[in-house]
Amino acid sequence: MHLLSDIRRDARHPKSRPGSYEWWYFDGMSEDGDYQVVIIFYEGCPFSTRYIRSVEKAPEGEDAQAARHPAISISLYRKGEPIFYSLSEYPPDQCSFDEDQAVVSIGENSFRFSERETHGSDGFGSYDIRINERLPSGDELKGILTFSGMDPNERLFSGNGKSVATMGVTGPDGDAGPGHLWNLVMPRAVMQCRINLLRNDLMKKELKFEGPGYHDHNLGSEPMKETFRDWYWGRVHFPHATLVYYIMNKNGKEGSKQWVQDYRAWLISTDNRRLLNTLELTGLKKRSANGFLLRPARRLHFKERELGIEVRHKILADSGPFYCRYISEARLVHPALGSQQATGIAEYIRPDRIHRRLFWPLVHMRLRYVDQKPHWVQRSPRLFRWTW
Repeated sequence: MHLLSDIRRDARHPKSRPGSYEWWYFDGMSEDGDYQVVIIFYEGCPFSTRYIRSVEKAPEGEDAQAARHPAISISLYRKGEPIFYSLSEYPPDQCSFDEDQAVVSIGENSFRFSERETHGSDGFGSYDIRINERLPSGDELKGILTFSGMDPNERLFSGNGKSVATMGVTGPDGDAGPGHLWNLVMPRAVMQCRINLLRNDLMKKELKFEGPGYHDHNLGSEPMKETFRDWYWGRVHFPHATLVYYIMNKNGKEGSKQWVQDYRAWLISTDNRRLLNTLELTGLKKRSANGFLLRPARRLHFKERELGIEVRHKILADSGPFYCRYISEARLVHPALGSQQATGIAEYIRPDRIHRRLFWPLVHMRLRYVDQKPHWVQRSPRLFRWTW
């Protein structure tokens, strides 16, 4: 894993290698904890069976390029239960990615970063996200979200993990070298959400809420299964700091399948400027299988001296053959801080399972290719919601 926290590196990166991918991830939850929202913009959707097939059959072909497979994922939950879900791959001519600034549009969905002039000297910025997604089932989500916060300290991860320089810049295309780059662009933000949800079952709801938010940016130059076997990730906003962690069984040696555990966990200050604590992983416990025999741990333990944190994957909000998303609950214990409890979002992924044809019929029920006739399940509101 190559780590950085640099808002200046949030624009689109060149990607010429087959199987490359890039995504911009945003999540937030309402202050009362009732609503959670996750939005991901992709260039090179790792879950696209079209993309996987092209890379495996014709890696030198045009369709094996990330630019041919832009997509967007939108999930809206109420108390951990999905009330809107979409994963849509759009034709490239309906999308744009800017290489000079953090500006992306996919269909009628977009985001744009801008510095706030009134706080320019303080390094204060904002992401404006516009959502307009209508599904074959008749469900529709429209609205505006903003994520505002302090720009991170670009030296935040000096001496923690691999620097961005180790990923290298190789070849005339300027591609990053092998591996996975993770840019914690805005570990903590203030999210404001104003959206309209229309469902085919005559439910129409205007939702206005605000609360803590998070944004990161990921980049890979090869299919994820080549880089790591599985990956836990999560974030929790405590009053005085944000916990961000990952646990990855990664490929330890090029050309082999010798998996080596790599992990990091930090408490980051609320202004995104300082690492307050770097914690050790002390345990993965209570493995629990979902309906697809995926068995992630449901309890994660971290520690630094007298500081201890337990993360519990409390609510299974999204479940599939290669992926789980949880609404998590974390408990922090420290002699000076006492006992604190907070809610967060956590994920687990097994990327090798994405390539198993056995699961593709299930993927096709949920993944919409905008330029082709939708799957018959996607046209039925009741059946499509059953896939959630």
